[in-house]
Amino acid sequence: MKRFFAILLLIGLLAGCASNDEGGTELRDAEAAALYETAKSAMDRGDWATATEELEALQAQYPFGIYATQGQLDLIYTYYRANDPASAVAAAERFRRINPRHREVPYTWYMQGLALQEKNEDAIKRWVGVDTTLRDPVPRRQAFQAYRTLIEQYPDSEYVDDARERIDELYMAGARYQLSVARFYADRQAWVAAARRAIGIINEFPESPTVDPAMTLLEQAYRALELPDLAEGVIDARDEALAQTDEEATPDAPPLYQDETREVAPSPEAGSAPSGGSAGGQPPMPPSTGGGMGEF
Repeated sequence: MKRFFAILLLIGLLAGCASNDEGGTELRDAEAAALYETAKSAMDRGDWATATEELEALQAQYPFGIYATQGQLDLIYTYYRANDPASAVAAAERFRRINPRHREVPYTWYMQGLALQEKNEDAIKRWVGVDTTLRDPVPRRQAFQAYRTLIEQYPDSEYVDDARERIDELYMAGARYQLSVARFYADRQAWVAAARRAIGIINEFPESPTVDPAMTLLEQAYRALELPDLAEGVIDARDEALAQTDEEATPDAPPLYQDETREVAPSPEAGSAPSGGSAGGQPPMPPSTGGGMGEF
């Protein structure tokens, strides 16, 4: 009889523990839901600082809950809208590490490219007409690579068409940057460096409008270096038709900034000022993962 009662007592204790676990899970889900709803309300009214804070709290307290996956996607968007591209990139990379086969991985590549592409831009610079292509070129190169990954690995994604247009923008921006560097050297009569940059433009950006001024600069550099034969060769080449490329093909990533090795490091805090948005309007809101359930 003692053994029988001991077994009954053990069964009762196990049942009580199970009941407590279920109750604890329900409580955690309710708290996570409250955090997410607060963040969602902030997103709806454009309060990106509050939305970011709530989503970060959600990730810290409930990293594996039913709202975790949707919160990770939303963080990419809120960081971008809070004008914190470094954190947006870090959040996109973190999402892919945690959810490598998730159906919304293409969205993370698109938003990563968008954040990097607009890293040097803001509304004030656009308003005063600052040419941001002359600033830090590394984020543009990284954006190019993000868009290219999206196009090559997820060709059926809804973001591919816009990514192709943005790659064209980045391609032209890279050409303008190289031309500005070549002119910088020419203004200082560093003719060898100017000639090298001009040749790079002609070879790497054959479809860009910068080819003609690059050839003019190259001719000038050759004459300054007392190389008249090469200068005449540039004039002859200008009369020949440039090689045509397939308009539908994505251009190869040119070695735009060979001496640049800086990377965009994650920012410890999100900013609070909203960005000016993408060139084609506001970026797409984070896709729903199915009620926050993290579908794969």
